[in-house]
Amino acid sequence: MKLSSPQPWQENLMASLRLKAKDIQMKKRGLLVLLLLLMVGVQGYAQNDIASQINPPLLQKYIDLAKEYYPKRKMYKASELSAKAKMGVAKAGYLESLNVSYFYRPDNAAIVDASNPYSINGFQFGVYLNLGLFFRTPSLVKQAREEYNSASFLTKEYDILLETEVKQKYFEYLQWFIDLKVKNQAYIDNKTASDGLRYKYEKAEVSLDVYTKAKALTSTANSEKLLAELNMLKAKSSLEALIGKTLEEVK
Repeated sequence: MKLSSPQPWQENLMASLRLKAKDIQMKKRGLLVLLLLLMVGVQGYAQNDIASQINPPLLQKYIDLAKEYYPKRKMYKASELSAKAKMGVAKAGYLESLNVSYFYRPDNAAIVDASNPYSINGFQFGVYLNLGLFFRTPSLVKQAREEYNSASFLTKEYDILLETEVKQKYFEYLQWFIDLKVKNQAYIDNKTASDGLRYKYEKAEVSLDVYTKAKALTSTANSEKLLAELNMLKAKSSLEALIGKTLEEVK
């Protein structure tokens, strides 16, 4: 029995089925590549955390530098020292209320002075006490002490606020520093995969749609990397403004 040759419509159908099968295979490959590209960022974040990057000794150095440098903290400290000095001035009021004087009359003078019969030869001493000032001084000392305590408490309160601010800026810097590392690696991985898809596309192994999506993912990864770098620089600048030095200068 002689088999009949395929009809033209059958050949067209077979060719169409082969093209569809090839197209489906290309799409499967492309979707797999795109899925891998999307997983890059997730894996990057899973492998990085802020807690493990914190350096307690370095953070303490930042806090100490901020207390030493930051102008507003200097202002509070100056007010505290000024109040302490006033307390010393108030205590000196005890001495101001007491007045000591002396009078000297030569030994060769007449024993009795007609103008001052109570004056005798040699040294004479006198002590005078200002009772009003003497009894007012304890209140002045107490007032000065309270003002010093108030200034001291304000300095301590600001130290707490400043320490919290330094820690916050340090943690933000670490956040964006780690984010930049992740985004930079994601961009590199996306770029590598996109370049690989370009060769596959040129060999007709993947579709134009898959290659275009891969290029879009690479462009997005690059934008995210630049944004992370900008945020990292802002956080770095904010921390340096508090400590008065660049982070590179602090070891």
